Amino acid sequence: MRGFIASRLTCFATLTGLALLMTGCAASGFSSNPLERSFTWFSYLGGDDIRASCSASPVERYRFVYNAEGEKQIRTYDIALEAGGGQSGIMESHVLTDVNLARLSVSDPLQPWRGEGERTILSGRDIATLREALVTSGFDRPAPRGAYLRSDDFYWTVSACRNGQFHFNAYSLEMPQFQAIRFDETLYRLDPLTRVVPVNPPRRLTLAPFPTAMADASIRSGGYASGPFMVQVARDGIGLQKGFF
Repeated sequence: MRGFIASRLTCFATLTGLALLMTGCAASGFSSNPLERSFTWFSYLGGDDIRASCSASPVERYRFVYNAEGEKQIRTYDIALEAGGGQSGIMESHVLTDVNLARLSVSDPLQPWRGEGERTILSGRDIATLREALVTSGFDRPAPRGAYLRSDDFYWTVSACRNGQFHFNAYSLEMPQFQAIRFDETLYRLDPLTRVVPVNPPRRLTLAPFPTAMADASIRSGGYASGPFMVQVARDGIGLQKGFF
């Protein structure tokens, strides 16, 4: 059984990897396929697809990503409002957590890594509350250029397209502006998954220096895991720098 599953995963990973390399590893929204997601995650995290289509799009869009000790929990919220005023909208939410191998099956060997997903209709009041929460959270201020975000810590990234203009911001727990965040409460209230998978709350962690954390993860896994990763807010404050750190 394990050999069969491993064979299928290897084949699928190879085909998926080749396809994504040919398309430049660009995200086009959240992917429930963990192999595809591993290639496009940085692009998704930085809102590259929203930025690319923003100037020509009449649709108001938002993406919120909450990294809560990445290997333990990641929550994502993709919101698209109806054109012409945005009096209603759709929110697609997903939660990724520690892998539950009890969900492993031959018919879908990737199931444990797909996470949970929901689709929620937002009212005009919901949207107004979210917009107000973004203002209170200081979203429209410049992003912290050059700041590093560690996957084994807590942070938010937020991307938005409004009136044909793209804006990006990031909040890590060590930044003073993290304490000003208010959009989290709004998202948790609107998302049915909050009741299914409790939120991993932000808190101060004692983290080893990043190179040490990577080495320790590799040792614990026998060399199979690369450990935590870091991304960096772009120098122009728009999106994230690409690559592994």
